[in-house]
Amino acid sequence: MDEIRPINVTALEEPYRGMRVRDRRSEARMLVSMQALGQKTPMIVIAGSAAGTYAVVDGHKRLRVLKSLKADVAQTVVWSRPAAEALVQVYRMQDGGSWNALEEGALVEQLHRTAKWPLRRVAEELERTVGWASRRLGLIEELPGTIVEAVQQGKIGVYSAIMCLLPLSRDNRSVAERLAGKLAEGVFTTRQIRVLYEHCLKGPAKVTQAIASDPGAFLKALGASQVLLDLALNENQNKHLDRLRLIGNTALGLARDLPGQWDDSSDESSKLAAAWQRCKTCLSMLENTVTDITAAPVAARSVPEGSHA
Repeated sequence: MDEIRPINVTALEEPYRGMRVRDRRSEARMLVSMQALGQKTPMIVIAGSAAGTYAVVDGHKRLRVLKSLKADVAQTVVWSRPAAEALVQVYRMQDGGSWNALEEGALVEQLHRTAKWPLRRVAEELERTVGWASRRLGLIEELPGTIVEAVQQGKIGVYSAIMCLLPLSRDNRSVAERLAGKLAEGVFTTRQIRVLYEHCLKGPAKVTQAIASDPGAFLKALGASQVLLDLALNENQNKHLDRLRLIGNTALGLARDLPGQWDDSSDESSKLAAAWQRCKTCLSMLENTVTDITAAPVAARSVPEGSHA
């Protein structure tokens, strides 16, 4: 029979703590609440590994907060059922709503690998399909353990792990692990990690190595250049793309500023006029080059004479 009772914090074990991802912001809010009002929601526990001990199946965040507050006693509900059934019941009570994909993967792994339930039974007990259970299990089994651990500790977001680090690890596991280690040491947004992933996956090898070694420095370099690489282009094509953007931006700036600076009656403006004549010549050469390139068949394309002047 289930029993509501206080239990000494020192008697509580957490063999399933690694299944849940830590949310430090939510934990901080709970700390403030429990400091003012005390523990309002009891933890759910089952019999532990030894007499007089109990294993937490729901309430790891509450237990961490109680320990932070130096509390001696925790309010609990003691369930008298096997661990696997207790974990399933907790999941079904919460309708899976508070569980992310990696947590669900860890639950499927616990039930299938540790409790030895067939995958079909796991799916049925969790009220899901066999395909869903298989995909969740695959997330845990494919992601390197170091990345899973970083996610569980709240150092890397679940979305970034699944959408960026998982596909990267399939392509280059060592780079994914190195990058994850660096990400766990700093503070990176989901968008920043997405940018890093795209450049790792499609950029040249030296860019991938630079990102894995110091993702923060790479992002600063991108910000300084104010230009993101077009990953559909090679290194030289990106260089020319950058130059064309620079020409366009420079031309736009001149169109805006020259009217206030160019006076035909001054000697200084004669220097501007001379510079403009050379600029027109160079721009005309560039225009002719682009016209020839875009008009000619691919096999017949060649570099016009004087295009490197």
